[in-house]
Amino acid sequence: MNILIIGSSTGGPRVIFDIFTGIPAVPMAIVIVQHMPESTTSRFARRLSQLSSMNVIVPNGGEVLKPGSLFITPGDNHLLLKNNETIVLDKSEKVNFVRPSVDVTMMSLTPDPRNFLYGLILSGMGSDGAQGLSYMKKIGAQVFIQDPDTCTIRSMPEAAFRLTDVDRVLSPKEIHDFIISIK
Repeated sequence: MNILIIGSSTGGPRVIFDIFTGIPAVPMAIVIVQHMPESTTSRFARRLSQLSSMNVIVPNGGEVLKPGSLFITPGDNHLLLKNNETIVLDKSEKVNFVRPSVDVTMMSLTPDPRNFLYGLILSGMGSDGAQGLSYMKKIGAQVFIQDPDTCTIRSMPEAAFRLTDVDRVLSPKEIHDFIISIK
């Protein structure tokens, strides 16, 4: 299965909406780890479901990743993937001063030849995602960052770029096109 983990913070919702506008149901399970309070998660998910043909889900824990689905990490929860397929929600300590942390999600993945893994860091403040993207690269994933020149806040993608030999630096339009190109 194709699995894409996306991490974002400040400026992320706007770029996520741009990326997913008009996206058909692609043969990929996508997990978005957006730094946001729990109270805004459902509104964020509703908006994404209006823009895309993906099946948008805010998990409660125990869900299994499925192609054509877009999972939104609930605010104030870390999201881990057990065996790269089952969602586990966790309220353990904040990582990088945030919960959810994309580092936690990315570092819960395991190498598995049955999965094609992709990691993406978008606009945001701080360094969450830098360690996770580096880890994903080490286990064979393709890893990308949003072009910092297109970010509201560029520190998350820049931190990931400093730590990881990223495969590509992409504009929001290029990210949109890449997601659609997955077969």
